[in-house]
Amino acid sequence: MTDQKIKISIVEDDNEFSDWIKEEVAAAANIEIVSIYDVGEDAVADIPKLRPDIVIMDLTLDKSEMDGIDCIINLKYISPVPDYTPKFLVMTSNSDEKVLFKALEAGAGAYIQKGDIPKRLTELLKEFYEGGAPMSPGIAKKIIERFHRKPVDSQQINSLTPREEQVLNLLAKGYLYKEVAGELNIAEGTVKQHAHNIYQKLQVNNVVEAIRKYLNM
Repeated sequence: MTDQKIKISIVEDDNEFSDWIKEEVAAAANIEIVSIYDVGEDAVADIPKLRPDIVIMDLTLDKSEMDGIDCIINLKYISPVPDYTPKFLVMTSNSDEKVLFKALEAGAGAYIQKGDIPKRLTELLKEFYEGGAPMSPGIAKKIIERFHRKPVDSQQINSLTPREEQVLNLLAKGYLYKEVAGELNIAEGTVKQHAHNIYQKLQVNNVVEAIRKYLNM
């Protein structure tokens, strides 16, 4: 562990919980909270400028159009910053299994239920920063159980043509339509038509939902 401070951003619409996090890390010499957001759209716009090491992300953001998973996907895939990807630590009251795996597949590196947060939050943050993947016991159990199940039905993904899958794969990496066109040497209008076909086949309305379904294979 270096002497460099671990920079933290918090995306949480429960102000009392945000205040608790601030109190817990206030005395830590090597942790600095650089920003707090209660609206997901503000977090997506601002975090790339501040470049925190860890983003503590709630999943239910009642004040936002986007939820925590949307925020992760936007920061990691839709509007990525070159040479920068924060670590996403989910802290939530949500224990729904589908939400859990969507968060992990979107890019969350740790998943802690709020009722399971240890007293020493600073130790948890240091562990995560240094490469650990802290999970609540109940969450870890669900992950293990998932390995013993049959894979989810991927019929919709399999309905995509090879070209449509190429387009979707590039969109999932954060490419814009124009950049996808250049990468595949096709017209931008053709990319948009492929995207339209993808949305229809996957029964989604936009690129964020398409990426969610793609990553959920």
